[in-house]
Amino acid sequence: MATIRTVVTILLLASVVAQAFAGGGSITGRVTSLTEGQPEPLIGAIVLIQGSVRGTTTNLKGEYKITDLSPGRYSLMVSMVGYQRSNRPDIVVEEGRDAVANFSLTASPVQIDQVVVTASKRAQSLEEVPVSLSVLDATEIRERNALAIDDALRYIPGVNMTGFQVNIRGSSGYSRGAGSRVLMLLDGIPFISGDTGELSYETIPIGQVDRIEVVKGASSALYGSNALGGVINVITKDIPETPSTNVRLYGGMYNQPTYEQWKWSSKPRYFNGQSVSHSYRVGDLGLALFLSRQFDDGYRQNDYHRRYNFYVKVKEDYAKNSALTLTFGLLYQYGGQYLYWRSLDSALVPPVAQQDDNIKSIRFFTTGQYTTVINEGFALTTRAMWFHNDWGFETRSGIGRAESIADDFRLESEATLIPNDRHTLTIGVDGNADIIGGDVISDRVIGGFAAFGQDEVRLLRPLTLTVGCRYDFSSVGVTAPGGSLNPKVALAYTPFEGTTARASFGRGFRVPSVAEAFLLAGFSDIIARPNADLKPERSSSYEIGVSQRLGEFGTFDIAGFRSDFDNLIEVIPAAEGNVLTVQWRNVAMARIQGVETSLKLGFFEGMLQYNLGYTYVYPEDLTQHDILKYRPRHLFYTTLSGRVGWLHASADFRYISRVDRVDATLGLIVPDAEERTQILVTDFRLGVDFNLGNAPFTATASVNNALQYNYVELMGNIMPPRTYMLVLEARM
Repeated sequence: MATIRTVVTILLLASVVAQAFAGGGSITGRVTSLTEGQPEPLIGAIVLIQGSVRGTTTNLKGEYKITDLSPGRYSLMVSMVGYQRSNRPDIVVEEGRDAVANFSLTASPVQIDQVVVTASKRAQSLEEVPVSLSVLDATEIRERNALAIDDALRYIPGVNMTGFQVNIRGSSGYSRGAGSRVLMLLDGIPFISGDTGELSYETIPIGQVDRIEVVKGASSALYGSNALGGVINVITKDIPETPSTNVRLYGGMYNQPTYEQWKWSSKPRYFNGQSVSHSYRVGDLGLALFLSRQFDDGYRQNDYHRRYNFYVKVKEDYAKNSALTLTFGLLYQYGGQYLYWRSLDSALVPPVAQQDDNIKSIRFFTTGQYTTVINEGFALTTRAMWFHNDWGFETRSGIGRAESIADDFRLESEATLIPNDRHTLTIGVDGNADIIGGDVISDRVIGGFAAFGQDEVRLLRPLTLTVGCRYDFSSVGVTAPGGSLNPKVALAYTPFEGTTARASFGRGFRVPSVAEAFLLAGFSDIIARPNADLKPERSSSYEIGVSQRLGEFGTFDIAGFRSDFDNLIEVIPAAEGNVLTVQWRNVAMARIQGVETSLKLGFFEGMLQYNLGYTYVYPEDLTQHDILKYRPRHLFYTTLSGRVGWLHASADFRYISRVDRVDATLGLIVPDAEERTQILVTDFRLGVDFNLGNAPFTATASVNNALQYNYVELMGNIMPPRTYMLVLEARM
């Protein structure tokens, strides 16, 4: 950690010195919509200098200004959701003078030219990314009435959920409460619990999410452990220039069960929630506040929850090209604990011994990010996070009360350098330390540090080579201390505008979570056995793909992929009398390969949109010469949405094929554990926009699982029946 602090200090000093000598000219202008009438200013449009680290966004008048540019020629790219990207080359900047560059953007039927940051840790067009990446923006999240991040992930091509565990292209399977092969980031910094290594979706208030970027395939060369299956980057909303208040109310109810023998309550089961957010700026200081409450009776017995979120974000633009952002988030939740059904005939009722089990958690996080752009070829970002996780459960039989407390500390500093028009360098260091206590896991202190680097080389005008490597040293207290070197190489070839071919190779790894190695407690009649001999998992991932722009009407993407895994960690259950013991072991060599396609279409100036995604996965367990557990082979998602004036409607359909294998031994404890089927889910939504006074309102009614299809994502767990929900949102 001392080495990391030294590097960060040197980089910060370098930025201060460099800014003292900064100067030059600037580029200024205005971005408007291209309409037949009076052009309207576009607020929040992204303006980037291509081949540099410089960029900004437009203000309330659609104006922008990029200062302190060295004299020379520049090329600007302007993009905004719902509009076609615009490029302007050969903008001449002179010492002490403003170069003026105005833009008029044309509305696009479908979003094509999104700017993303996750693939290479810097802003770039989605078409330039040499790996498969999907984006879910705030509009899609809001229109689907998603209540948590895991709800939003269910319609991203190649992604499926098994309970609360996210699975990208078959990488994860299922391992309740211990580890994830997908890394989740919050504004670019790893956001996983220090004890179980799980993703804490509900801790991040979904009302403050600007977009979610999902990178598919091994990404350990930039992000380290847990990224061997992919990366989910949750990017929070920026603070707007004008005061903004948003109030959201929702309420709903679950339909009665399909079968009479499943009915366990004579009362309707309801859920509701309220949230309010407010943001404003005073000069260079911006502040955003968010507060929410969510109550859910649960459609299953003892599956209720109560959840409260608080979030605050502060941003200070205290220099021309520097900004400091601080965030704090708090979650308090409690509820019943539902593990699995009593039997298929009592599918919504837990076993008698689990009827009063409950769980409670208090989680909070605080982050800091300092960004400075020293000149057009050098930017520095330093991030820090403290994530506190305190959770516990209480059971009627066997275990009694148990608790786990974990504090995860992370620090990262990275620099983006563009020495010339052929190279874009990203280098950095990071470190983490976890302090764990409680009686679920014995007291542990773990940690590690890493250094990484990447160079994007423009070999020819249409051909870009990306090479990178990361070295991680882990002193984890789980396995013997050691290092891991993970390289990556990728090619992106754009023979002409709108067509990009890509190929990539990357190595990934995952250090076992502390829970996998040292979990001491269990639930009810399931007991965990520690295993301190676990070794890190490793993978090699390959991909080749093509993306094609379909004129102004959409995009088509197809990719073939393969991942080879070594020392894969799986849960090994065994029956000991009436108790099931579980232990995590390195048991599998595996290969996962397949193909993925996605299609986005927009017609009538975006009033009608259609999205489709299909993924075929073949997950081989090379050790057992069988199919890997909990991995479906077919994923098919499609969405049709339309808007006419103040009325908008949409429909989603999701098909996931029947899982070939589950843990057969769990059938000794879970009755009817083998009962499962394919997943066929259809959702409908209808909304209206209207004004009350000067305040715009949106009211949306939705019916999820409209056909009341009964299915499980995880054995012994029926998913929600038909669900009705009404949402009212006001923006002031």
